[in-house]
Amino acid sequence: MSDYKVGVFHPGTQHSWQTSRALQEADRLAWYKTSIFYLQDRWPYKGVRYLPKSARASIEPELMRLYHPALDPSLIHTAGWESWGMRIFNRLGYPRLGMRFMRRGDRRFPSSVIKLMDRQPVQAIWGYNNASLAAFRAAKKRNIITILDQTIGHPEVYNRIMTEVYEKYPEFFISQNFKINQETIDNLIQEHALADVILNGSDFCASTLLQVGANSPSPEKVRVLPYCYDEARFSQSPPHAKVQGRPVNFLFLGQAGPRKGFHLVLKAFERIPASAATLTVVGDLHVPKATFARYADRITWKHTVSRSEVPSIMRDADCLLFPSYFEGSAISILEALACGLPIIQSRNTGVVVDDAFGLLLKELTEDELYEKMMTVIDNPAILEGWSVEALARAKNFTFRNYKQNVLQLVESLAGTA
Repeated sequence: MSDYKVGVFHPGTQHSWQTSRALQEADRLAWYKTSIFYLQDRWPYKGVRYLPKSARASIEPELMRLYHPALDPSLIHTAGWESWGMRIFNRLGYPRLGMRFMRRGDRRFPSSVIKLMDRQPVQAIWGYNNASLAAFRAAKKRNIITILDQTIGHPEVYNRIMTEVYEKYPEFFISQNFKINQETIDNLIQEHALADVILNGSDFCASTLLQVGANSPSPEKVRVLPYCYDEARFSQSPPHAKVQGRPVNFLFLGQAGPRKGFHLVLKAFERIPASAATLTVVGDLHVPKATFARYADRITWKHTVSRSEVPSIMRDADCLLFPSYFEGSAISILEALACGLPIIQSRNTGVVVDDAFGLLLKELTEDELYEKMMTVIDNPAILEGWSVEALARAKNFTFRNYKQNVLQLVESLAGTA
């Protein structure tokens, strides 16, 4: 059925542009709806060229994070000034205000998707968790297939896990109000009920959906569809050089907060001599500044970097630390593999590391992470072999593989339409 078309919508980005590209290349994409996409010949983006050189130099790198040249501009529809507010306040160091803008945008965004469904009808829509309820309700009235991309595990399981972390490490939480609220949980349960298919990036993410009793979706809806990394930015690189006569350079990349186990990294790293290791942290700080200050003297912290800088940062590192408690499927892990970067990680991150290219944490404790870091420090020669194997494993997560899985799914849905 060559006329079987899919509309993709996401109020942010995540991997939605890769989903859209996969469908576009198979002539299955009807439209891609998002909040911000840098189209230089459309307003307000066209106005950037008229800004003073200094302002343009500051703004353009951020906009380029929201530009993907492989997508056909004629299929892209944008809406949502709230995303600008979220990004501005996050960059100014006011994440709570940024979150308010994001939530407001998430509430308003679906109405524009529904209007687009009516203007350009499709056979299926592909939405993302916590942003699809209204669109799915409208789709059901129009006999449109609904595909939900569940980008992170079930919030009830998140609340359960993070409550245990808070009880042990309260000083690393910015607020006591860390739990996901019941309204968000209820909305997700309804999204699951309306979805014909629920996609997950990893087995861990899928397993959390089936751990909430009566609130679990029907198991036959739940499928795993692994993500891919951006090969244009993270092209395969030579294996890492040997670590000789210098400290091991560990890297932490992402939101530096309790969910991703940043407190475990800080606690473990403070026990390691300065002569043995360094630590580079890249990402927004999601722990109290006063708490972070107790550990900051030995850490290189890069608050904001452009996406174009991340590959070189990974290639300069010796080992990625990813002791996350809760993920969907961390694309940073796939990017690390493509850079030949060995990994110490938890089982909850998506791709499960084995001893051929890193170390898997048997439990999420500071002692376990410390022991694994010391294993690398005491045996730095293992990093070279791990790097070679990481590059080999990355080939399992190319766009080609992702596209093939997306198209297999759509073809199966088209065959039952």
